[in-house]
Amino acid sequence: MTAGAIYWFATGGTGRSTVPTTPSATTAAPASAPASSATAAARQLAPDRVQRMVDEMSERVKKDPKDTTAWALLANSYGMLGKPDEAIKAYERLAQLLPNDAQVLADYADALASAAGRSFKGEPAKLLKRALAADPRNLKALVLAGTEAFDRQAYAEAAGFWDRAKAISNDSRVTQQIDSGLAEARLLAARAAASAPGAKAAAARTPAASAAALAAAAGPGREIAGRIVLAPALQSQVSPDDTLFVFARPTLGSRMPVALLRKKVRDLPLEFRLDDSMAMVPDIRLSALNAVVVGARISKRGDATPHTGDLQGLSAPVAVGTRGIKIEITEVLP
Repeated sequence: MTAGAIYWFATGGTGRSTVPTTPSATTAAPASAPASSATAAARQLAPDRVQRMVDEMSERVKKDPKDTTAWALLANSYGMLGKPDEAIKAYERLAQLLPNDAQVLADYADALASAAGRSFKGEPAKLLKRALAADPRNLKALVLAGTEAFDRQAYAEAAGFWDRAKAISNDSRVTQQIDSGLAEARLLAARAAASAPGAKAAAARTPAASAAALAAAAGPGREIAGRIVLAPALQSQVSPDDTLFVFARPTLGSRMPVALLRKKVRDLPLEFRLDDSMAMVPDIRLSALNAVVVGARISKRGDATPHTGDLQGLSAPVAVGTRGIKIEITEVLP
């Protein structure tokens, strides 16, 4: 996802671990339930029910400060309510109680990174190392470790983590998005290797192999198409000459678009198409990825870089080649 675009896709966008549960789990989670399972109990609930869970779990941890299930539910519920500071405190306590629980450590790292603008520098990176030491096959820890490496521009290392994550994923949607991040990481790793000392001489000795590798990474030409509309509530905030950017970016790795289209607000509603001809970087093209996030952003500055006050709408991750995507611009960037 991401200093880098992390979409912790296996969680429905919550950034927490996904475990099958039912709505009745809001008040029925026993103190003996595994903490990693309990984090899903508040999922898909109305805010008032989540707040009720916070109140109940707060009482439980007062009575039993070592109730890991209650701490897990509390941390996840605070996250759902948009209270990152409280969520982090709950995860900190949970990690103290379960110092070798890979899922707890990965969730804690995710919460810290989210609060720091998706940066995994410092403590989040250390937590991910601990998580993988505890369980080298933890999917969330592997995906986040790949993002942390990508943010350090350690692209080969990122590809290694995502390769491992792909090998253990049993969800086709998750695998598709890992593939997308892998494609970008491998292309950037190849570029870094090509610029290393002695790389030009090596390339001269094996030009056909290098060309074949790049061609294989790019894959067949594909495009994405859909329709963009502006929410009625935001129409008074724009003028016809404001700039509209339509873009596709990787689901994992950097936020740099792999395809960018520039239009005006007067063109809305807009039927759009994105393809390789709109690439921002020649060797990182839309067709090289399996899945992307498609977005539309209105800028009064006409600047491709997001700024406070810009209006934006984003899709969920979609497969490259998808048509009929519908995006509504509903968000004002903080």
